[in-house]
Amino acid sequence: MKYVHLLAAFCLCCIACSNRSGEEKQTEVFDYGKPVDVSSIRQAYDWYQQYDGDDGDSILCSMVGLELHEEEIFLFEDTAFVLRAPEYAGSQQPFLAIAEDFYNSCSLSWNVWSNYEVWYRGQTSDLLRSDEDVMKGIDVVSADIIRDSNLRRAAQNFKDSLLLIMETDPSEWDEDFYPQEILISYNQAIESIMYRFYDDEEAFIASLDSISDIAQGMAMTVFQHYLDAEEENQVPVMLEEIAVCQTFDEQCSLWCNWANCKKSVIDDIWITAVGQALMESGNYSPILHHIWVIWRAIFQRVFCGVSRDSTIPNQYYNEYRKKCYVTCLQRIARHPNDAYAMSCAAAIGGRTNMNRFGQNYFGNEAMIELMMMLPNRYTFDDSEDLTDLDDADDLTDLDDADDFE
Repeated sequence: MKYVHLLAAFCLCCIACSNRSGEEKQTEVFDYGKPVDVSSIRQAYDWYQQYDGDDGDSILCSMVGLELHEEEIFLFEDTAFVLRAPEYAGSQQPFLAIAEDFYNSCSLSWNVWSNYEVWYRGQTSDLLRSDEDVMKGIDVVSADIIRDSNLRRAAQNFKDSLLLIMETDPSEWDEDFYPQEILISYNQAIESIMYRFYDDEEAFIASLDSISDIAQGMAMTVFQHYLDAEEENQVPVMLEEIAVCQTFDEQCSLWCNWANCKKSVIDDIWITAVGQALMESGNYSPILHHIWVIWRAIFQRVFCGVSRDSTIPNQYYNEYRKKCYVTCLQRIARHPNDAYAMSCAAAIGGRTNMNRFGQNYFGNEAMIELMMMLPNRYTFDDSEDLTDLDDADDLTDLDDADDFE
């Protein structure tokens, strides 16, 4: 599937035809907006130090704005996730014209699939939620949220097909049948309508990588102050550096480097708090999609767990998905030729929910996302002792390995 980065490729021709220099174009992809005030997080850290609090303390999480969740298996049982953006209806800007249907089509796909995963897990281990609850949840996630008639029919077929196979025990399925084929078929319907503007995918992806490198390299000099800090001082040093950044882009750069660092594993509650503040600000950065995905994966590992039976609060994560997506749309409205903003929006809207099943045979997808997005955390040389990994990174639920193909 081509959700990450590729929807914006239709604007590559606009970039290629421009006679502006590469440096000028790179400068223009940043808003250089005002930095976010993190004083409340710094105050929470001071409180934490004074009272020797626990990282999971509900008072501390409340102070930094993190929403803790009870041990519960959540279902999508309504369409509260829907995006309505009437201000872009009929827009002459191609991305904005389809932005609402793209988001809602993808959201329906991921949310229905998340419900299906709860049902499937209940067929192969302890029942998480009743079959009736899950099927009812799928049914009420209405395809009517999608305006395009072709996509709406495809969404209804997707739902109906899943509900049909759920009437049969998985042990009775044909050995060559994979339910993911139903998801892929629907996603291809989205692609056929949304990805109509290809020019040169390879060149565009290379340009995206370049912008990402520039964005994350903005604060490397300042980041060294954190690397040089002693363990007991590293959080206050980082919070101070983030507080004195001159722009939002610098804060985002510093945050990404902070998260993608071996020594920062013990800082994760503060990383999630600052990441959430960045997303809540409504400020734009071309690496906003990185921030959302990293924040979600760290939050899942720290507060909810990495097992396939863990609470996975996708509703909560998707509140911030929508915030970030809308922020990107606002950037596109101001800068209609900004293909990087379109790519950022496509990456956010087209990213799957946090899944219970997938590439990780031993748990949910949180650890896979962390290793993909934060490679510096999980890269070791021969001199390092792998037994020194943080206990919280232990991949539990090893009995799940053969539960899903």
